[in-house]
Amino acid sequence: FYENNFELMFLALLLYLYFVLKGKVEFIYQFIIGLTFLLSASISGLIILFFVLFFINYNIIVKKIFYLVPIFVALCLVAASVIAQRTGGEIDLTKNVRFKFLLIFLNETKDWNFFDFLVGSDRISALSREACSSLSYWQSLFSYKNDGTCYSVILHSYILRVIYDHGVLGLFFIIGYLFKLIKVAKYKSKHAFVIIGVVFINGLSVSSFNSIYFIMGLLFFLVISRQDEEVNQYKKAFVINF
Repeated sequence: FYENNFELMFLALLLYLYFVLKGKVEFIYQFIIGLTFLLSASISGLIILFFVLFFINYNIIVKKIFYLVPIFVALCLVAASVIAQRTGGEIDLTKNVRFKFLLIFLNETKDWNFFDFLVGSDRISALSREACSSLSYWQSLFSYKNDGTCYSVILHSYILRVIYDHGVLGLFFIIGYLFKLIKVAKYKSKHAFVIIGVVFINGLSVSSFNSIYFIMGLLFFLVISRQDEEVNQYKKAFVINF
């Protein structure tokens, strides 16, 4: 297994959809999915795993909290070992490359005022030469002009990218639109919260909302909801005709 943040988000969404449809997730499925996340050694993936499993097992956690503490501690220890492996043998998130992206983002926005953070930078604004130079390892994400220019996509984190390009208002618009879309599909607000939570956590690391794997996961929610709605419409039509 290699780090695969995108696919892990997709798996998490399908796992939660399974829970929404059945009201529970068998232990064997949780174990297999959890093992897949651990083997992938993705820090954001592990956070998503804990996030989704918490909501899937919320009722059990509330009722049997004292019995589950040892299991939770064990999972935390395993997660800590994965994080240590990814940060040079010790738990130091400052050694993670995402921390470097965050520092570059903060340096690029150090002169921004309140309004700038609301609406983002000017349209299609490149990062500074210094920032691009320090991120030369990711040449594949540089501009096709081949002149050393790079844009916010090189920061990897979708949250940083959207704030840089479109501001906090842009981020709120995207989240609000997604929430409305899920509600229109007849899902509860708590379901929308979990879905948005999964994609937001993924956005701390990679492309989240902008990933085809998120669109695929969301599509399952929307298609299944529409099928159910169509079945109900057929039932109503049958009763009225009868």
